[in-house]
Amino acid sequence: METGHECRATPSSMKREKRLTRRERKAAGGSDAATGNAAHIHCVACGRHIDPSEFTRTPTSARYLRCQHGSRHASCTGCVSQAMELLQEHDRTGEPVRMRPPGTEFSGGHL
Repeated sequence: METGHECRATPSSMKREKRLTRRERKAAGGSDAATGNAAHIHCVACGRHIDPSEFTRTPTSARYLRCQHGSRHASCTGCVSQAMELLQEHDRTGEPVRMRPPGTEFSGGHL
């Protein structure tokens, strides 16, 4: 046993590693949220889950709509008119888009 060598924690040896900010983690990780292409997408009008491939396959069953502020919002092709109404309300009021919770729909909507 060695004498004279005490293991004493000093403030300089107890420093934590620098942690990245949320923004830095998203940028470094290539997160879809950082690029605006979230993989978990719902129709703003009916709340149905939309698979990303629905935007590109033929015929498309979903599309992105843009509000006057330039934000993209997903919609089923059958819900475009209802989604446009929600976006127009958003543009008029400046409030966030009143997205329908998954599993609910407009009266007369599809599903």
